[in-house]
Amino acid sequence: MKSSLLSVAIATALLSFAPMAAFAAAGDAPVAPAVQVRGVDHVGINVPDVDAASAFFHDMFGFVPVTEMRDIPVDAAFKKTFHMHADAKVKSIRMLRAGDGANIELFQYESPSAVKEQPFYDDIGASHIALYTDNIDAAVASLRAKGVTVLTDPIKMTQGPAAGNAWVYFLTPWGAKMELVSYPNGQAGEAAAGVYLWKAPVKATTAPLDRAVVDNLVKHYVAMLNDPSAESRASAIDTYYTNDTVFNDPEGLINGKAELNALVGKLQAANKGFTFRQTGAVVVQNGSVRVPWTFGPAAQPKKITGEDILTLVDGRIATTTVFLNRIAH
Repeated sequence: MKSSLLSVAIATALLSFAPMAAFAAAGDAPVAPAVQVRGVDHVGINVPDVDAASAFFHDMFGFVPVTEMRDIPVDAAFKKTFHMHADAKVKSIRMLRAGDGANIELFQYESPSAVKEQPFYDDIGASHIALYTDNIDAAVASLRAKGVTVLTDPIKMTQGPAAGNAWVYFLTPWGAKMELVSYPNGQAGEAAAGVYLWKAPVKATTAPLDRAVVDNLVKHYVAMLNDPSAESRASAIDTYYTNDTVFNDPEGLINGKAELNALVGKLQAANKGFTFRQTGAVVVQNGSVRVPWTFGPAAQPKKITGEDILTLVDGRIATTTVFLNRIAH
């Protein structure tokens, strides 16, 4: 089931990207839009109980109400214009602030003629809201722990323009489908287009780095890689890394402090008796630092050689890119 869903998702992403690329290339010169907008302000959804829905969004995601109107009178002409049932009453319209994204506007109506069942996913007019999170695995675990129905495990895209994207659907208490989506390192299509929604790539600063700060940070960086205590490593990582740090290893991308700590633990467990050693001078270039190193046991200290490129932001490590130069046999 999971593999078939992933195949469909990948195929959809690949097919949908081609016409977009063709559309972007169709015009020789940019054309001004008919209406200039800054972005999506809010998304409105109908709910059976506005108080219960507000509690769900607050408890699960931290959304907070900002405005509300209750028992709003609407006449027959208004109902006809907006295609409402003749017996409908507007009980509440409540706006929720939804993090850094668009607001969510909740509507509660009272109408004996209104359909109470959720639409099928493929019905005209059916829609969903996608919420962005930096750590989708942790988010799904939290939802499940709270008893929220999650329809699948996170589906992680590895091919096409959606590569880097992970998504999953869940059900609200009133049965509506919603989505969680995550791409903390961006999507391939974003990089190709040069357009980023939640986070642009870290830009190195041109301001010179303080050499004493760099030397101290590198010393603790190497020490952390050799530290056998997960608790002690966590303390060092918390001190010397940004919260959204990215570790780019040949085997994959690691996001965040906890995953970095786990990776170092796995690396040590797989290479008993190995030690990281800084070799040669650390090179500083604008906001980046190059650290040459060796990794191996006492009898063969240069079994593996390489260098790490550290990008610093406000004196902390924002990104680490690992390059392997040689593996001795």
